[in-house]
Amino acid sequence: MSKNEKILNNTLALYIRLLVTVVLNLYATRILLKNLGVEDFGLYGALAGVIALFSFFQTALSNASNRFLNIEMEKGTISYIQKIFSTAFFLHIFIALFFCILIKIFGALVINFFVKLPIEKINIALQVFNLSILSLFFLVITIPFESILMAKEKFGIYALISVLDVTLKLVLAYALIFLPHDKLLYYASGFVCIVFLIRLTYVVYSQLNIVEARVKFHIDNDFLKKIINFISWDLYLSFSKVFKVEGIMLLMNNFFGLIAVASVKISYQINAALYSLSGNLLVAVKPQLMRSYADYDVDRMNVLTFYSAKYSYYLMLIFCAPIILNIDYIMKFWLGSPPDYAKVITVFVLISSLIEVVFEPIVILIHATGNVKKYCFLTGTVIFLSVPLVYFIFKFGFDYHYAYIVYALNTTLAAFLNLWIAKKMINDFDVSKFFMNVLVNIIITTSTIILILKAIAEFVIVSDFVGFLIIFMLETLVVISLIYGLGIEKAHKKLVKSYLKSKIKCYFRSN
Repeated sequence: MSKNEKILNNTLALYIRLLVTVVLNLYATRILLKNLGVEDFGLYGALAGVIALFSFFQTALSNASNRFLNIEMEKGTISYIQKIFSTAFFLHIFIALFFCILIKIFGALVINFFVKLPIEKINIALQVFNLSILSLFFLVITIPFESILMAKEKFGIYALISVLDVTLKLVLAYALIFLPHDKLLYYASGFVCIVFLIRLTYVVYSQLNIVEARVKFHIDNDFLKKIINFISWDLYLSFSKVFKVEGIMLLMNNFFGLIAVASVKISYQINAALYSLSGNLLVAVKPQLMRSYADYDVDRMNVLTFYSAKYSYYLMLIFCAPIILNIDYIMKFWLGSPPDYAKVITVFVLISSLIEVVFEPIVILIHATGNVKKYCFLTGTVIFLSVPLVYFIFKFGFDYHYAYIVYALNTTLAAFLNLWIAKKMINDFDVSKFFMNVLVNIIITTSTIILILKAIAEFVIVSDFVGFLIIFMLETLVVISLIYGLGIEKAHKKLVKSYLKSKIKCYFRSN
């Protein structure tokens, strides 16, 4: 199997996973909102925001594990990979213990002094907070096992585990209907159990099927220094990203209340589902992009960067454009009575993600170098400053939506800063081709899509579900057709056609 076919197979597995998980996640959110109520749903969102504010180290550890396992998997021996895997595992345990203790100490202070809660909810909020810390601990210590699954490109197994995860969470959301009181506490308890079971599945599978994941009681000091140096800088950037997302949400809580938090959480839920459309392609490409850099394969490095950027954007745009145009009807149908602010916040968050996803392969490329000091400091500082800016905007009496205008503009500034940093660090990275092959193509295609969809919207009014489905499918087909005609190159059209034909032939032969 060629490298490109492997990427296509991995992407297909991830998109089957996506189809199932998105449907189940969105439905689970509807059930959870109904069973918990808007206030408890918002409370859980606020507490999750506090946890996320302190759990920035999780992203840094994940980035470090992915980077080093992908690079070493290409050139290291099995015994050496076992050593660095074991070193990473023990480091994750130590860091998880350290940060979870810090979160326990300082998180309670944040809840008491910075989160606006009804007095009768404070006790249950602290109990849910403690359970959330336990979930975070299980997540962090098992990051190396998930990372090595990615490095070995075992995306079929990853997809199955993800489907199991969301299925159990849907069952948990449904089960709340049978509980007369303290539903939020029971939900948090069940959530911990699900996290433990799913993460244990990663560990057991890795131990049984991936020889490089066999834990040895050994620490490689040279590798430990490398990964700690990488993590120390990435921690600042990860904190800045979490601070932007959760800090703005906490400011929304303080200035506009728990209903505003519920609106933000719903927008993030939709964004997470749509971002997965592009994220799956990036997950499939990431191991090979990092290895092409490690092998000094400049041509393949540039090709993977350009086309993963462009096609990940288009994969997200296929559904993003129709959803933004029909956001009013979708919110009412999905949630019944959607919280105030949800519609506008969702639109700005989706636009931000569309911008971010184009430049995500650039971030993967920077991580592949292992030299992340300049990137983490400069980009992290730009992202960090968005929260003080939003605070002053609210203080001066501006409305809630200005926070997410700042959110989108800040994402754009950080994205172009990353592009500049990548060129400074990697001389062989072709910025001019990135502009022409990716950005110019995206601008032309997106502008055409917007004009045609706007024209369709002028003549159509959605009044019922059947009408919505017809219009949504029509708009989606228009977007796909325009992307295919304007956004995809002839060589890639041939590759996709050939791949689909081979899969169809295999299917009919097996039957």
